[in-house]
Amino acid sequence: MPLEIKILDYGDIELESSFLVLGRDCGRTRRVYTYGFLILGGQYPIVVDTGFRDNAIMGSLGMRGLQSHENMLERQLGRHGVKVGDVRFVVHTHLHIDHAGKDDHFPMNTTVVVNRRELECSVSGLMHPQYPKPDVMHLIERLHTPQALRLEDLELSGPIELIPGVV
Repeated sequence: MPLEIKILDYGDIELESSFLVLGRDCGRTRRVYTYGFLILGGQYPIVVDTGFRDNAIMGSLGMRGLQSHENMLERQLGRHGVKVGDVRFVVHTHLHIDHAGKDDHFPMNTTVVVNRRELECSVSGLMHPQYPKPDVMHLIERLHTPQALRLEDLELSGPIELIPGVV
């Protein structure tokens, strides 16, 4: 069976335009989408990025989260016949506030895959609001639970094949 990639719509974020490109359109509000992806067709479903925790947390960056009931992780997965407990891997592109906010919705036997250097950045205190404490603390909890967090050293190894066909 070939792999399929489904888009997961986690809601929108309203933000000041110069956040996207420094110094561009200062003072203008922009609306950006927050997407994740669901990979189907392998032995288990895989989720890429989990969106932002809730609307309120976006306020810590001076942004406005626009997430409705339809955008909830469970609803988005359910549209494709998947439950959170069915997902074997959650893979993160990076750990910013709008990408890793719902890892705690997955059971500890779902492995979260992240680049080790990105985890180091998330706990460093630099860019603090981009890495909210509840999101980072959950990853640290996973770090101390066998098989719940998988760290990759992509700067050394280069791309890795998570499952056949998913690099």
